[in-house]
Amino acid sequence: MFAGMDSLTGVSLPNITIEADPNVGSAEYTSLVYLPNTSTSPSAPSEPRPNVWQQYDASADNGKWWATGSTGGTITCTQASPCSFRQLKEKLPQAVISLSLGISKGRDNAFVGAVDGLQVNHTVYDFEFNGVRTRSVR
Repeated sequence: MFAGMDSLTGVSLPNITIEADPNVGSAEYTSLVYLPNTSTSPSAPSEPRPNVWQQYDASADNGKWWATGSTGGTITCTQASPCSFRQLKEKLPQAVISLSLGISKGRDNAFVGAVDGLQVNHTVYDFEFNGVRTRSVR
């Protein structure tokens, strides 16, 4: 991720949002959201800095995730009390990725920057001016 700003004070970084059928409780839909701002090393850089490409690993230890809607309360992974990706998977063993994965940004404040090289399993997505390119990694 690249935050092209003079300071990261008060800046909310874009998150990863995965739409899923949680298969828990009565909910048939939830968004699983990675919070880069509250995640710490090794999930996020030990020193987030502006104007430098930095790597985030949403599935690493100390990553913060939450589930939207009633699912968050049912599994106790809410925005106010997020859990790790490992805990999220343990609490949602029957979840099915149902629709999409996306980079999203709330309405709280502006973000100037970029996300690139998003790796999901063994595929890396490079976001380029003329479209998204994919490459396989092992």
